[in-house]
Order: sequence, then C-alpha cells, then structure tokens
Amino acid sequence: MVNELKRKFIMTTMLVVTILLAVFLASVNIINDAVTRNESRSRLNQIVEQNLRAVPGSGAGGMRGPEEIPDDRGRGFGAYFIVRVDAAGTVTFSDLTHASDLEFDQMIALINKADVAFAPEATGETEVEPAQVSLGEALPPEGEGRPGNEPPSGPGEKPGKEPAGETLSDGEAAIRLQEERGSVDGYLYYASQDPDGSVSYAFLDISQETASLIRIGLITVMLGVALWLLILVLVVFLSKKAIAPIAENMEKQRLFITNAGHEFKTPLSVIVSNVDVQELHGGKTKWLDNIRAQALRLSELTKQMLTLAKMDESGTFAFTSTTFDASQILEDTIGVFRESASLRGIRIQTRIEAGVQMHFPKDQYQQLLELMLDNAVKYGKENGFLSVALSAERKMVQLTFRNDCDMLPEADPDQLFDRFYRPDSSRSRNTGGSGIGLAVVRAIAQQGGGSAQAKYLPDQIIEFVIELPKKL
Repeated sequence: MVNELKRKFIMTTMLVVTILLAVFLASVNIINDAVTRNESRSRLNQIVEQNLRAVPGSGAGGMRGPEEIPDDRGRGFGAYFIVRVDAAGTVTFSDLTHASDLEFDQMIALINKADVAFAPEATGETEVEPAQVSLGEALPPEGEGRPGNEPPSGPGEKPGKEPAGETLSDGEAAIRLQEERGSVDGYLYYASQDPDGSVSYAFLDISQETASLIRIGLITVMLGVALWLLILVLVVFLSKKAIAPIAENMEKQRLFITNAGHEFKTPLSVIVSNVDVQELHGGKTKWLDNIRAQALRLSELTKQMLTLAKMDESGTFAFTSTTFDASQILEDTIGVFRESASLRGIRIQTRIEAGVQMHFPKDQYQQLLELMLDNAVKYGKENGFLSVALSAERKMVQLTFRNDCDMLPEADPDQLFDRFYRPDSSRSRNTGGSGIGLAVVRAIAQQGGGSAQAKYLPDQIIEFVIELPKKL
C-alpha cells in the first residue's frame, strides 16, 4: 500500500509538472514566434514603404528620379527583392541587388508560386536585362529613353499614360487598392496592383528566421526534457519523505486492525462454544440464537478485515498460488448457495465454460466467489434471478454476476466497493451484511492484477464483472 501511494504521488506530481512545463515552453515558443514574425512583417512594411513605390512605372507613388531612390543597403532589411510585372506577365522592372544570389528564374518561380489572385502569370520575358539592377540604376538619366524605347514623359506624367493629375475612374481607383500579403517557400511577400493592371511585388527572405525558430524550438524541447528528468529524480528522492506521515498513519491503522482482529478471534470462539454448551443444558432459546448469530457475524467481519489488512501489507503475494480448476470450484460454490437462494425464490442460472485452469491463490478465489454469491442472495430481489457466468480469454478469466433488485442503489456503482458502504444500513444489518464484502472482492482482484467493476442495467438489474489473471 505504501509503495502504491508513493507511485501515485510521483505520477500525480509529474503529471502536474509536465503540464506546467509544457505550457511554459509552448508559451516561450509562441511568444518568440510572434515576435519574430512581427519583426519580419515590420521589415517587409519598411521595404514596401521605402522601395516598392520607387519602382519605375508603379502607380503607388508616381515616378521618382534616381536621386530620390533611397539606398537601404545598410538598413538591415536582410535578403529581399522587388519586381514589377505588367498585365501581360512581362517583367518591366526587377531589383535583385539584395536577394542573396537569387537567380532570375527562381524569382519568376516564386512570383508564380505566390499565386496572387489579381496578378497575371509571370512569363519570364523582360523589357530590361534579367540581370540584377540596383534601384540607383533603375531609372535612365534625364533625357534618355526608357527600356522599350518609350518616349519620356513630362513632369507629373506616367509613361504612355495620361497626365497623373487627371482624375482616375472608379474602376482604376478600385484596382489601385488591391493588395495581398502572404508567404511562400520561406519568403514573405507583398503584392499591389496598379491602375494599368501591372503588379508590383516585394519578397522578403525569412528562411533564416524560420531556421532560428526551429533551432530555438529544439533547444527548448531538449532543455524541457532535461529539466523534466531532473525534477523526476528530485520527486522520487523526496517522495518517501513527503508521504512518510501518511504511510505512518496507515501502518498504525493496519497494525491496529491486525492486532485487534487476532484478539477478537479467541473471545468469539469462546462465546460460540458457551452458547453451544448452554443449549445442551437448557435448550435453544431466541436469545441464544441471537448471541450465536451476532458472534458469527462478528467473526466473519474480523476474518474479512484481516484479509484486507494482509493484502494491504503485501498484496496477494502474501498467499500461496496453486493451479486449480476454476470452473469446478465455481460450480461447487454455487451448489452451496442454491438452498439459501431457493428459500428466497431466487433462480440461479449458470453459463460456465468448462475446464478453465487458474494459477492463483485458491483460498482467495474461493472467498471471492462466496462473497459475490452471498451478496447476490442476500440483496437480490425475492422471486428474482441470479445469473453467473465464467469465461476465459488468452490471459484473463472473467466472472459475471447479474441479479435483479427491488431498487437499485442511488450511489454510483463504483461506490459499492467502498469499505463499510451500505445502501440501506438497517436492511444490511437484518441480512447480516457488514458492508465490507465487496471491498474484499475488489482488493483480491486488484492485488492479483485484475479488476472488479459494477454497473446498473435497465429493469433494476445490477451486474458485477470481475477479471482475474489466469496465472499470478
């Protein structure tokens, strides 16, 4: 019992530690991810604000001269590129100066993979050389022709367009407002459409940030695992001290029950013997019958309490396991209870698989059967039924006891296995119940590596299912 308590203490403590540690590490990574992504978006916004509007022919901010185009190489934006694609998919401008050796074909592939809803597919054709062009060289000197030999435009005019001062139609204004943001292949991108249907892009390389997030995630996981193991060692080391007061109280309780039980056995035997002698000399009386009944009831209760105390101390390993025919023992035990069942009009139905062999403490198996049958006969409905079944699987033996009741208990079915639990105290005393029988049944099953469960069925029927290992 102490070892089981220690195990539960360790498991509960480590479950709490695991949850708290997981929440903490997840929070650290989520915050780090949010900060990193926010910083990347901020850098992209700065690139868009300072560079994208300088793209020749862009409707975002009008034309700029070379002297107006900022030199941002020292601003720490990282690897990025900007590009403009006209309505036919032709690249009319590209700046790969800061793109960290990104090839022109790779740039085209990224643009198409971004799949911007309002953008034409980039064909890779260009009106300028596909080599990297810096913003400082993007615009030709004043008086010279632009790429494609278009005539220079006057002040405030766009190449090949009406003067910029002319009012745009509603459709052109709507087109200008279209923009899209997203991510593709380790790049954040921003795309905006100009009134002539062309699209200007800004792509920011965030692959290093993503790799950094992954590295930080792996490091935090490894640190979390190391910290968890360290806490586990500390909890295991301190668990004995933590449960020492509880273990001491439980040990005192167990010793009291054991010592008291042994002390009760002799006086009870003397009382029953004296009742027998008195009946020989003076005949039977109802008072002598009451004395014998209560003495036998107290003797049975003492026996069950000693069984529980012994199993609490060392489990079913305190008993000797032997190989026996579980089916035959069940048949014999049912035969003993048939007469008492018939007195209450209870019909016993059996479905027992023949020849089931078990290697288990035989006395405890016999005690379990007697307790279950006694419980069903005492508390079952008069003129009702009791169904008993035994079946064997590969490693387990299953016992099923099912009977009808006048009224099912109001308590949860699992509560029926609590020590000294009685659904109806007065009725239990009248039938000789002690409220400890089902607790002994569950203790025998659990200490043997099995289980004991109860459930309520329709028509006021209660079912007990007990599983025991074939070999202990």
